[in-house]
Amino acid sequence: MAHTDEFRFVRLLALELDNGDIYLPSLPDVVLKIRALLEKDNCDFATISQAISVDPVLVSRLFVFANSAYYNRANVKIETLDGAIGRLGFEVVRNTAMSLAMKQLHKSDKKDKSAGQFRAIWARGMKLSSMAYAVAGRRSSLNQETAYLCGLMHEIGKIYILTKADDFPDLLGDPGSLGRVMEEWNPQVSKSIIESWGFPDGVAESTDPAAYSDNDPESAASFADIMFVAKLLIDGNSEKLTTVFEESASCRKLGIDEAVAADVMLAYREKIKSMQQLFA
Repeated sequence: MAHTDEFRFVRLLALELDNGDIYLPSLPDVVLKIRALLEKDNCDFATISQAISVDPVLVSRLFVFANSAYYNRANVKIETLDGAIGRLGFEVVRNTAMSLAMKQLHKSDKKDKSAGQFRAIWARGMKLSSMAYAVAGRRSSLNQETAYLCGLMHEIGKIYILTKADDFPDLLGDPGSLGRVMEEWNPQVSKSIIESWGFPDGVAESTDPAAYSDNDPESAASFADIMFVAKLLIDGNSEKLTTVFEESASCRKLGIDEAVAADVMLAYREKIKSMQQLFA
């Protein structure tokens, strides 16, 4: 019975993708406003501060972040919103707002049966975003905050799939079938959602590293390469990583090898610890 549900569900996903009907709730107004402001050349602290001040949860999280050990190395406490924005920078403010929105998306309208899966997807998103941030730190040409966003949204398609699976109880009750559908369809669904939210092509394409990373080690590194390496470091077999480092075009483009892997892992642990503090 689950296989019948799986077949019907996959047909539905394929049809929705063909028709461009893959949607999740729109991003919160404050996230959209911050993004729009940052696209303007004349964006300033006062304008950003005014946009943020209407969201008390975001304001409180920015203070937490600005005064955390990760951003407050000199141990000087920030007590004003402008000061927090100044310490963090506009892109970190944007990503903090986006992280809070994504966290809420993982929590909203969740039934008990799938609540654990939503939490697992969120936890993995934190790992992927923190590792993508750490990997991007090896290449100055790739923005670390954008890499973080790529990791944060990398498996957003699974949220959509789980939400839709509520209407297919046999599939929802078969972890093997559901897991297979999520892994196979996540890249396409995630890409469609990210495009619908208005993010650049490079961010959307990072959802499918196998399709969008260039196998030429001499070509410029992309965010798809970032996500390939981030997933490799999180999921890879440590005994085989040396061989993969040598053979992977993405690793070579990003300068990731056995010699620097320990530094990348250290940067990853520092970043994910700071994100855990943000959401504590």
